[in-house]
Amino acid sequence: MSKAGERAPHRGWALFAILCMTFMEVLDGTIVNVALPTMQVELGVEATEIQLVASAFLVVTCAFLLVFGRLGDIVGKVRVFQIGVILFTVGSALCALSSSLLPLVAARCVQALGVACSLANNQGIITELFAESRGRALGLVATFTALGAMAGPTVGGVLVSLFPWESIFLINIPIGIISFLIGLFALPNRRPVEKRTLDVVGALLVIPAILLVFVAITLMETETGPLEFGLLAAGLVLLVAFIFVERRVAEPLVHLEVFRNVSFDIDLIAMVLVFLGLSGVTMIMPFYLQNALGLEPGVAGLVMACYPLVNATIGTLSGALSDKIGCIKPTIAGQVVFAAGLFGLSFLALDTPISAIVPMLMFTSLGSAMFQSPNNSLIMGHAAPEMLGFVGSLGNLMRYLGQSLGITISTGVLYGTMSAEAGYRVTSFVAGRPGLFMDGLSTVFHLLSAIVLVALAFSLVRTLVIDRKAARA
Repeated sequence: MSKAGERAPHRGWALFAILCMTFMEVLDGTIVNVALPTMQVELGVEATEIQLVASAFLVVTCAFLLVFGRLGDIVGKVRVFQIGVILFTVGSALCALSSSLLPLVAARCVQALGVACSLANNQGIITELFAESRGRALGLVATFTALGAMAGPTVGGVLVSLFPWESIFLINIPIGIISFLIGLFALPNRRPVEKRTLDVVGALLVIPAILLVFVAITLMETETGPLEFGLLAAGLVLLVAFIFVERRVAEPLVHLEVFRNVSFDIDLIAMVLVFLGLSGVTMIMPFYLQNALGLEPGVAGLVMACYPLVNATIGTLSGALSDKIGCIKPTIAGQVVFAAGLFGLSFLALDTPISAIVPMLMFTSLGSAMFQSPNNSLIMGHAAPEMLGFVGSLGNLMRYLGQSLGITISTGVLYGTMSAEAGYRVTSFVAGRPGLFMDGLSTVFHLLSAIVLVALAFSLVRTLVIDRKAARA
């Protein structure tokens, strides 16, 4: 039921506006990764410098998620979401107009602010509009995320081949305009009845804290030294100071009492660990297909496309199923299948045929797809109405944390194993010694499988002990 004076929501169109933004954000990220080599050459910069185009976008998005999620709870989630659409669209135009690296990185930061606004509030909006079919709606978000990831490499390759690199940003503009205009009439901005204020001190602490932590994790992908550990330590100190402040202010940015719900904490931990495993797959497998097996990039891309294809197909089905049978069983089953798939990938060899690799990847993807939508639904189900924005932004932050940790841990273990066996430091594929890479790959996937089993153990404890104890109370 809509509140007095509030427009009756056009739920289908409202969901379409959110899905447009979701697709555009993911598509942009994957297209940019494909275009980085071309951009490096045309801008005349080093490979380490052009990576700022991708890494700055990631860390700025993560740094502002919690603040924009809380802001959505204060002034209205739709309002902040729509501001995000505008920022992302304007940022895309600025990217296309950039003729050197620094303006491009600055424009990517504007894009990132827009993504943070929308990601922080999209799940909260969906939870408000689709209370009785939350799992199915969140499943559609997962499907469009997978479709964006699947379309990105192909669309990016075509655009960079036929047009200047600026075209990869120009395609965002019409999608952003469509999403914004549909949202104007379809998305109802439900402002809270009680007037609230933003915890400015908390925001000034948590933004640099998250920024420093994610910068440190990103730098650790290639180097672990005093600088990286110093940045991580500084970020953690700021987080401790942030928690100290939050416990003493009348209207905190983060309501710490939500973390007293152990089931909620476990659902967040499971999300981090599963996405850690997922990003490990997407990071390691392209190197295996191209460097170890010698496949052409186009063929390797087609093989990898089976992963998001399964996610796009199963995400909605898993979400709809969770609306009928509950979220617990699909998340547990998904973790079992995902852990088994990762363990199977650890036995890949130099003579494994593509006809075997594709089913193994699809099986692994099946597990992560079964898990994601019900897990998102579980997390949002813990949120009180006045905290939907914060909880939604926290969930997305945990997803990014898992992805960043997955890349860093997988890279470190891969090259650490290769270095130990080679007897010298290895930071890339060693020509003529593919066995080194295969040993590293096996170690990585064994570790990732074990990590997902840890997530499964937490989920089983939650289901068999904590939830049953709470039900008897």
